[in-house]
Amino acid sequence: MKKTEYAVQDFRKKIANKYAAAIIVSSRAKQIRENPADVDEKLRKLKPTVSALREFLEDKVKYPEYDLDKINIEE
Repeated sequence: MKKTEYAVQDFRKKIANKYAAAIIVSSRAKQIRENPADVDEKLRKLKPTVSALREFLEDKVKYPEYDLDKINIEE
């Protein structure tokens, strides 16, 4: 099995908040696990989390724009 490494910087290129990226990827992984027919044939052989990571990095996952000012409020 080939090991693929992902860095936080890869995700920061797509979305500024790494926690929002984690939520997006985990939600997509859950969708893939529940309905594996949703992914490409080559990605079906991978674990749902890895498939979701690859889709996210290839801009295949649609997600809402988060208002980071509301998320990052310090009290």
